[in-house]
Amino acid sequence: MKVGIVFGCFIPLHSGHMKLIDRAVRENDQVIIVVCGKDSDRGKDFIPFRDRISLMRQIYRDDIKVVVIDDEKIGMDGTFTRNNWIIWSNELFANAGLDPMDSVIQYSWYTGEPSYQEKLSSIYSEHQIVIISRKENTISGTQIREDPSRYKDCIHPRFVSYLEEKGIIV
Repeated sequence: MKVGIVFGCFIPLHSGHMKLIDRAVRENDQVIIVVCGKDSDRGKDFIPFRDRISLMRQIYRDDIKVVVIDDEKIGMDGTFTRNNWIIWSNELFANAGLDPMDSVIQYSWYTGEPSYQEKLSSIYSEHQIVIISRKENTISGTQIREDPSRYKDCIHPRFVSYLEEKGIIV
């Protein structure tokens, strides 16, 4: 069995994330989306953590498993040390009900951050790390948060509705 993993804060879910998710769906039998963050993270004034979880579960309620990692709950301090990656990924697999060392499952991680490849590969050398080039994904959550109305077409429609309801996009 092939399992794809896509993770992020999704502040908001945008076209770059959707490319990662679509590719994971095409290439795997099962896909896990990991919504990570905490109540006090950079999204708190844009789309609070609990709202991002709810929105992702609304969008992917049928065909994709949405797993949550509350970074505060597991003691993440915002650094990307190897030890933090181990703690974080252990939480991911526990919450997904999977064993990262299960030899029957072929795991593939999908990300747009090349720096994550080194950390993940050092922990899970038998897992595949798929990097989607920033040339293919030219938008970022930071750009969107700075001017959400300008980048409305890059945001998932359910997130657009949410942002309109909150008066963030007019």
